[in-house]
Amino acid sequence: MKKKVIVVAPTYNEEENIAGFIEAVLSEQKNLSLYNLEILVSDSHSADKTGEIVKKIALKNKNVHYLDVKDRGLGLGLLRGLDFAINKLGANLLVTMEADLSCDPRQLKDFLTKLEKVDLVIGSRYVAGGRITNWSWWRKALSLYANYLLRILSMGWHIHEYTNLYRAFTSSAWLKIRNKVGIHLGWLFVPSFVFEAIDANLSIVEQPIIYFDRFGGRSKMRTISYTKNLLHYALRFRLKKIYGSLS
Repeated sequence: MKKKVIVVAPTYNEEENIAGFIEAVLSEQKNLSLYNLEILVSDSHSADKTGEIVKKIALKNKNVHYLDVKDRGLGLGLLRGLDFAINKLGANLLVTMEADLSCDPRQLKDFLTKLEKVDLVIGSRYVAGGRITNWSWWRKALSLYANYLLRILSMGWHIHEYTNLYRAFTSSAWLKIRNKVGIHLGWLFVPSFVFEAIDANLSIVEQPIIYFDRFGGRSKMRTISYTKNLLHYALRFRLKKIYGSLS
């Protein structure tokens, strides 16, 4: 029996990209003969036509699903989406991706091939073969520096990427770390996922990716404040491991 793979894409106001993203993902079914590929758009109640577009596509394609999360928050969208994918749609394997076309769906086969032997595959821009296009030098430097510090604080020396969403993992891996990761309703969900996966001794490998700046719409991330928050999170995580519960 083929394994069911569900790509979970959290969205908010992605009307410019969502139709193209869905088409690009589902077109990879032809390269995935061992899997049944579906996509779930976990939408934070977009104010634009994102939901309308996805629901219209879903009426014509049974492999497209729409979940209206009602409230905003990347982490909340991922939490609700991953739970829905497992509990309602029966996912065996899960992939998370941004819906702004920054990650290349043509690499899905590479992720799933590696996932046959591990619990988690992380898309990495900072290993051989990975890179970022169309970013300013300061944004690249900030991201590289932040990921280097996260690597130290997590003590995950074999991991180079903590802040990119392109990942593939088993449903059992998600269930092992869900309760600890799911408390982060915003962007901290993304790095905390890796921290908790390392702490839970999940088997992890990286897949080099080429990361493109978004093609349409606006980024919702506030880079400087996000970087400060994630470093604060990582420091507290490490101190808790050393000294126990912090007040």
